[in-house]
Amino acid sequence: MRRLAKIFFLLFLPGFFCGCTKQTEIQSLTFSGMGTVLSIIYTGEKNEALENAVKNDAKTVEDELSYYKDSSFVSLLNREAHEKEIEVPGHVCRLIEKSIEFGEMSGGVFDITYKSTGELWENNGNKIPDDKKIEEKQRFVGRDKLSVNCSENRIKFASKGVKIDLGGVAKGYAIDRAAEIMKKHGVENFIVNYGGDMLFCGNKGGKPWSIGIKNPDKPSEILKKLELGTSGCKGVATSGDYERFFVIEGQTFSHIMDPKTGKPVKDARSVTVIGENATLTDAAATAVSVALHEKETVKKIMEKFRVKIYTLSGEDSVLKEW
Repeated sequence: MRRLAKIFFLLFLPGFFCGCTKQTEIQSLTFSGMGTVLSIIYTGEKNEALENAVKNDAKTVEDELSYYKDSSFVSLLNREAHEKEIEVPGHVCRLIEKSIEFGEMSGGVFDITYKSTGELWENNGNKIPDDKKIEEKQRFVGRDKLSVNCSENRIKFASKGVKIDLGGVAKGYAIDRAAEIMKKHGVENFIVNYGGDMLFCGNKGGKPWSIGIKNPDKPSEILKKLELGTSGCKGVATSGDYERFFVIEGQTFSHIMDPKTGKPVKDARSVTVIGENATLTDAAATAVSVALHEKETVKKIMEKFRVKIYTLSGEDSVLKEW
């Protein structure tokens, strides 16, 4: 369920963070983690303690939440939670609980249990599976598949075969944690970008942050320019099928899976979601990509997640603002 950036914004122009009387110093850090490129840009003097704290925390999130690391809490749950209750750290329990809520808010198009028992299309080099119903896959049943008790930080799966994957929220969650670290170090104006999921906080020298949504077919063309305000924070998440995909037998498929069918979504060329934090917009962008052709579902996502949504489908050449 992952994505890369389709957002364009000017970062390194001289004086980008300038006020009217004095230029503000710009600092930047780029590093690898969570299977992608991570970066922060902030104003003020260089702060190595801040940068090390952000890097270390991103590693902690990856170590705890990765679907692919055997030592992660997600892997522990997927191995043993069908047999007994598993105790996890409070923040992990709360993120799983919030992810279930996102699933309910989205009507099931966001589903952390989408890898549960049933035949799924995986990017594993296998042949394209037959077009048949996915065994034991149903529309989101959330709390019927797992029990989450965050007063005791214990989680139990309903049966063998239930699995969770937090890939649809992990980067957004890591970004929001990075933002808290930035604020604790006294930094108010900054950008956090983890593999295309972003958080913009504060402003650029008193002026609002501006972003532009790219044309997937003409990367130099900006379809729409948006201003994000001069105070507080805004999460910006993008999703689409033109920068992250896989190929089987010469056919190209999206990296985003529809939990109702276990198959890649179709026609989600570009989805941009803007909301109050990165965890929420991360989940919402995935949900909108799945429900792109379900008009009422997208409207409900917009209302319940309280986000702005911009989409470009494979059937249209015009960016749609919902």
